[in-house]
Amino acid sequence: MHSNASSKPSVLPYKELEESVWKKDICAGCRACITVCPGNTLAFDGKEHKPYQFTPCVDCKACLEVCPRTPANYAAFRSTEIIGPYLDIKSARAGVEVERAQNGGVVTALLTAALEEGLVDCALVMGSDRWIQKAHPMIAYYPEDLSKAAGSKYDSNGVLEALKTVASDDSIRSVAVVGTPCAIQSIGLLRASTNEYAMKLAKKVRFAIGLFCFEVFDDAMVEEVSKRLGVPTWRITKMNAGEGKMTVTLRGGEVKQLPLSSLGDYVRKGCKVCPDFTSKSADISVGSVGSKPGLSTVIVRSAVGLGLFEIALDMQFIETVPGVDSVAIEKVGKLKLKRNGLQ
Repeated sequence: MHSNASSKPSVLPYKELEESVWKKDICAGCRACITVCPGNTLAFDGKEHKPYQFTPCVDCKACLEVCPRTPANYAAFRSTEIIGPYLDIKSARAGVEVERAQNGGVVTALLTAALEEGLVDCALVMGSDRWIQKAHPMIAYYPEDLSKAAGSKYDSNGVLEALKTVASDDSIRSVAVVGTPCAIQSIGLLRASTNEYAMKLAKKVRFAIGLFCFEVFDDAMVEEVSKRLGVPTWRITKMNAGEGKMTVTLRGGEVKQLPLSSLGDYVRKGCKVCPDFTSKSADISVGSVGSKPGLSTVIVRSAVGLGLFEIALDMQFIETVPGVDSVAIEKVGKLKLKRNGLQ
């Protein structure tokens, strides 16, 4: 019997990603496809800010399941809702001192509570090379490790690479992951997937803590900021993007600013289609918008997130303050949607 000449050969999953996501410059750069792949088929090109195939594909389709930018997954995440579902929303700050704290230090405080109480074996966060100010995935096993990662990172969202590192370690049963909306979307897809490789990873993630995020910059951004301000990168201690400005704090306490609009050429292409400002798929979302300076807006979204939040409160690692300006959150979220042509 002759085969049907009109039937199309099956397309390998990585090719499907290449055609529908990578070549269209809508890749989020979250590395979920790399993390979940059992064949180590994919690697990340730091210059192009997208994955590429370098070993044979095992055709398990796990990468398609967890990519937030495939047509089907992207359509599911597209929404004009800004704040998203939640159980509680508070302004809060760390009840303990957090070095290099960003907007109240709440994320570090939550992770400290989780580690000290043995709720997780480790926390997956973005650390930074303080000499060149380059972000990198980091595994924090002890509370004291967290101070090395405190503060916002604007040049990488690759925290899921750390999840791949702990995936094969049977001594690590549960982790907390802190990520930008795209990484948190990927964790949501992991949790919902029936793919055996995705399910294995999902079982490790106890807490998904999402960050408010307007955009992520490429690796050249920090170097450009250093150049414009006329200071070496090692003099920078903290960077904070907000209210249209990149505010840079230097060693010694001096503060300098640049308009965010002047850094537009360094925004990653994949960020320009992102529909999520507040990490709506997280257990807990944290950001500065909607709270007064020195405080964080904390959106508790799931029963798991509520448990962690209440434990941190009970341990006095965080304290809450009345008043969240939800209108301000909506305003910035809608600005992101408008900028990305989604409203």
